[in-house]
Parts: sequence; C-alpha cells; structure tokens
Amino acid sequence: MSVEIAVTMDPKLTPKLRERRKSPVIKHDTLFLYSSVVTAELLFVPMGASMVWTSPVIGKLVSNDTEINPIGRQISILEVSMLTGIPELTNIIGLLFVTKLADVIGRKRYLLLAGAVMLISGIGLAFSNKIAYMILARCAFGFPGVPSVIPVYIAEICEDLNRGKFGCYSGIFHQIGNLFGFVIGPILSVKYYTLVITAPALIFIILFLTMPESPVYLLKHGNEEECKVSLKRLRSNKTDQEIDMDLEKLKKQLENEPKGKVTDLFKKREHIIGLLLGFLPVLIKYCSGVTVLFMYLAPFFDSAETSLSGDLVAIIVAVFKISLFTVASFVVENFGRRKLILISSCGTALPLCALGVFFYLKHIESPALQQLQWLPLTGLLITVSFFGLGLGPIPNYLVIDFFPADLRTVSSSIVNASGSVAAFALASLFPIVTGQFGTEWCVWWFSVNCVAGAILIYLFLPETKGKSLDEIQKMLER
Repeated sequence: MSVEIAVTMDPKLTPKLRERRKSPVIKHDTLFLYSSVVTAELLFVPMGASMVWTSPVIGKLVSNDTEINPIGRQISILEVSMLTGIPELTNIIGLLFVTKLADVIGRKRYLLLAGAVMLISGIGLAFSNKIAYMILARCAFGFPGVPSVIPVYIAEICEDLNRGKFGCYSGIFHQIGNLFGFVIGPILSVKYYTLVITAPALIFIILFLTMPESPVYLLKHGNEEECKVSLKRLRSNKTDQEIDMDLEKLKKQLENEPKGKVTDLFKKREHIIGLLLGFLPVLIKYCSGVTVLFMYLAPFFDSAETSLSGDLVAIIVAVFKISLFTVASFVVENFGRRKLILISSCGTALPLCALGVFFYLKHIESPALQQLQWLPLTGLLITVSFFGLGLGPIPNYLVIDFFPADLRTVSSSIVNASGSVAAFALASLFPIVTGQFGTEWCVWWFSVNCVAGAILIYLFLPETKGKSLDEIQKMLER
C-alpha cells in the first residue's frame, strides 16, 4: 500500500492532518539562492540613493553659497522640476527598448552592463558643474531599465513557494538605498555624496560575476546542461531526481510559449488581462504620491516649519520604510499580494488626508497649529508604514506572476514604463503645483488616489500567492 493511500485511509487522522501528511516536505532555501538574490538586489541600492539624491541636494543647489553649490548660482523652480522629472521620462526609453537586450544577451550580462552604465554615469554626475550635465548624468543612471530585469531574474531563479518573499527584497534594497542617500547627503558635498552612493554599483559588478544565469533563460536558449547546473547550484538541498523534476517542470512551462514580442501581449485574453492587472497596482503606487514625496522629502518637511530638520526626518522615515518593507517580505506568502496591497492602499490614504489638513491649517495661519506640531512627522511615519506593507514592495514584481518567461521582460518593461510616466508627471508638477495652489491640495489628491486604488484592487485584482503559472493563466482566462 502506498503512503498516500495509507494516509488517506487512516481513520485516526483529521482531514487537515491527512493533507499535511500528503503534502511534500518544504525545504529551506539554500544559502547560494540567498546570495544570488541579495547580490542581484544590490543594484537597487545606488538606484534608491539616486532616486532621493534630490532631497539633500536641492537645498544646496538653491543656495547662493558657492562653497556648497557646484553650479555656482541659485537654480530656479523650473530647473528643480527638470532635474527631478526628466530622468523619470528618459527611464521610459530604457524600460521600453533597452530591456529587450535581457532576452538577447541574458539576464546576467544585462545586469552587469547596467551596473557599468550606473558606475560611469554616477562618476559623471559627481563632477558635473552645470545643471544640463547633471540632468544628462541622472538620465543615464536610470536608463538601463533595471527595475524590470531584476524582478525577472529573481522570479526565474526562485520557485513558486518563495517567489513572493524574494520579490519583496527589491523594495527592501531600494529603501536601503534611500536611507543611504538620506544619511550621507547632508554631511557630504554634492561631489563626494554622489561618488559614495555610486560605489555599490562597483561592488555589485565584482560579486555578480560569480552568480548564475537564470535557469529559465538558459533552457529557453537550448542550454539544458547549463540550466541543470544552475538549478543544482541554486537548489543544492535537492536530490538529482528532484532537480530533474524541476527541469521537466520548466520545460513544460516553456512549451508553446510566445516569442516575447510586444504584439504577443495582445494575442490572448489572459495576456491582455494580465497586462491590465499589472498596470493597476503600479499606477496606484506612484499616484499615492509617496515616491514623489521621497524625492522632495527634506524640503517637503521643512515647509511644515516644525522644530525638526527635514534631513533628520528623512532618515527617520527611511528607517521606518525599510522596516515595513522587510515585514512585507516575511508575511507576503502568508497574507497574499492582494490583501497586503488592499490594506496598504486604505492605510496610506488616512495619514495623507491628515497631512493635507495640517498644511491647510498652516495656509490659513490657524492657531491650532501650535497643538499639531506632532502631526507632520507622525503622519509621514504612518504613511510610509502602510505604504511599505504593500504598495511599496509588491507592485513592480507582481506583473511577473501573470506572464510566461518569454513575455516577462516585455510586460514588466511596459508596466514599469507606465509607472515612470506617472513618476515623471508627478515629480515635474509637484514643485510647480505646490507653489501655485498649496501643498495641501497635492497631498489630498494623493489620498483620494489611494482610496480609488483600494476600490479597484478589491474589485479586480486576483490573488497569485503560491500559484503556478498554469494556475494563474487559467484564472485569467475566466
């Protein structure tokens, strides 16, 4: 009698215990898998620091003190808008066109190339003494489209049971980059600050040379033996028989797959639905305004005119954000992607609304402000706490769950490009709109976006936790 039959027929076991006995033993992730994921995610550190580069630097660029201002003059509000927004716009080009290289030369070679571009452009930014040069260098820094390729690489070296957990690591390392930039930005000159935040790109290049190529990419290009070697390194806790089973599973997934063209995204109903569902959380993430607020965090908080320094608040907020992104990586496989994004959207809306009230009271010079000096910091901490639970770490990798290997890069690129369009518009308009209409209206609009996003998530976004590609595709066909 087989074990499964024996377990099923044992009258002493409850249904739950029978299922538990029948389920395969879940093995712990290997140290090499952790090393591969962490090394790949290391590239998000300079990216995260670059994203908030403007927060400590804008205060120096609007100064007339030539000792701290490398431009030698005070820059205008329009130049602030261009310095922050244009790099987001050019990042779209990288996401839509350059990332296709990852399907041609491989995920690993692409990321190494991206790291080299970051290193060179970071050095160029450090020695720039004109606003135009700074804009060009920042554009090159974000051009490689790394936010699309790293999630693909991570998804393809992981399994269904740990894909969500490791996918959240992108957000954690991005936030570590934010904190890195916030901490050293106020104490270093623009030149040395930029060089220091670029250094992790060099460390990444050195370490990533020893990491494996994606098994899915290798198998897709006919390198079955190399694929098997890569699987053995990543899953050294498995027997040869289990590795062979994993290899067969990959082969089955790659059978009859489309060729990875943009037009293939629109040939099947499930791909169209998957693309639309991929757009939804990414657009809500950026339209929540938290990402934009981080670009202007120090000046944003300084405008609240409390007793705390904007640079100090930026560090405190970044620490909170890292903590919550880390929590999300541990609970995402238990709670699920959909539930966390839903909780995150609702929770982010409330403190943003409260922040809007504070800035409105400040605008009308209300005497109540004396009793509400605690609100800006508290509101920001609660905002980033809820944002870090779902909206921050999950949306950018969620689209990977909806597509087969050949369409992951192109779908991720298109979805993240839509996010870059939103980030460009918001980052460019934020200093202009706040100057014309007041900070409160921007923050209230962000709050309304979160509420609308929560409603859309509740109505349309399915759960992909622990599901295989076949199960997700069948779910999208309905």
